[in-house]
Amino acid sequence: MSRYITTPIYYASGSPHLGHVYTTLVASCLKRYEQLRGVDVMLTSGTDEHGQKIERSAAAVGMAPSTFVAARSAEFRELWDSLSLPLDLFQRTTSEAHRDVAVDLWQRLAASGDIYKGHYEGLYCVECEQYFTAGDRCPVHRKPLETFSEESYFFRLSRYQSRLIEHLRQNPSFVIPDTRRNEVLALLEGNELRDLSISRTSTTWGIPVPGDDTHVMYVWVDALAAYLSALGSLDSPRFNDYWRDAVHCIGKDILTFHAVYWPAILWSAGLPVPQSNIVNGWLTVEGKKISKSDPTTVVDAGELARAVSCDGLQLYFLKTVTLGQDLDFRCDNLLDLVNSDLANTIGNLFSRFLGLVSKHTGANGSYPVASGPLSGQVVERVREFEQAMDQYLLTDAARCFIGIANLINRDIQQVEPWFMGEGDELAGYLASLYCALADLTVVGSVFVPDLMQRARALLGLSEVSLLADIGKSRLVRGLPAEAFEDVVLFPRVVLPHD
Repeated sequence: MSRYITTPIYYASGSPHLGHVYTTLVASCLKRYEQLRGVDVMLTSGTDEHGQKIERSAAAVGMAPSTFVAARSAEFRELWDSLSLPLDLFQRTTSEAHRDVAVDLWQRLAASGDIYKGHYEGLYCVECEQYFTAGDRCPVHRKPLETFSEESYFFRLSRYQSRLIEHLRQNPSFVIPDTRRNEVLALLEGNELRDLSISRTSTTWGIPVPGDDTHVMYVWVDALAAYLSALGSLDSPRFNDYWRDAVHCIGKDILTFHAVYWPAILWSAGLPVPQSNIVNGWLTVEGKKISKSDPTTVVDAGELARAVSCDGLQLYFLKTVTLGQDLDFRCDNLLDLVNSDLANTIGNLFSRFLGLVSKHTGANGSYPVASGPLSGQVVERVREFEQAMDQYLLTDAARCFIGIANLINRDIQQVEPWFMGEGDELAGYLASLYCALADLTVVGSVFVPDLMQRARALLGLSEVSLLADIGKSRLVRGLPAEAFEDVVLFPRVVLPHD
């Protein structure tokens, strides 16, 4: 079984911000979960590097567009690398390989009879490269809409309105959560779709339309095609292996492009539509959407990760933000969660176990195969974790992870193994704790992979196990007890200004 998970193809008009990070963290969390299920997963991201805003942004700083986007794209790559995010592919829309696929897609739309030439006149937001039929300001970027009038090629989007409604009704998982799917349905059932302008003559920074280089492709058609081109040509084995199981992780502001325009374009081209669009809300600072166009809302994700660790940043978003809802970011809430869940709950749990091992066993000691009620309780909570992840209830799943750690801590407190004498009873209990902690590291690797890797090393484990291994007994031999004294798995975090 294979799965293809994507982040948005982020617009390279500025540096990455915390909102980009959140969506990418969701995608990487889903990848790690699928891997624990034994699924072959491909995770891709990229940068959208064409369009009028790019052209204007480059001109404003006296740079050629190609030089400008190369620098911005590198910033995204460097941030993802610094956060240890497990990307497999990264596609730039200025690459030759992408251009070939975008041209192929356009030609397929033309062959289906869904492209015609006309004239566009109306409102446009250059910031998000989106058309509007009413209003004077963009509801997302809060900037005045511009009036455009130019010759354009159009895509017959209106032809697919009934099919879109039917698909959304018959496939509830196409847009997750339900609140976002209902928004799309309300749009489709309450408004007549207009055909979509898919070319521009007012900018030259884009992919030329096949057969008419006086036009360049509309930037969103270009950007959406990057999901395809990242896998190779539309006839390549890799494309055929992965595309049918595609899952897009997106922000709510680009939902219409993915849930209305994109499936219609794919149907027209004779290609399968993605399985799901996983939609997150906006991150805000003091009630304002985090945006690179508003410097007062920009939070340095790299600086945060250095302060609280990449794992701390990931757990904060995955445990705090209910999918589809907005979050007003506060640094003190981040600090409280990291210290409570990682330093106190997880860190102290491992310190307690390692202290018991150090006190009661020798360096060459061994424990019998574990069994007992603790294992069954852990397995029960792991199944709850799986159910939550399968429904994309990421906050519930993350709470299950911390809940398992609390469960093990309570068990230690109730059993009081420090009062047990040396012998089989203590050895057996330590073995049961060992297996419970090993299972905890499997679940935790979805949310805090670096921390769980360190924890597994302390347990003498190497590769992450699969979910199918949860609850299985393990024979524990030779934990290096003398090395466990004063081990701190995750120290408390104190920010410089505290």
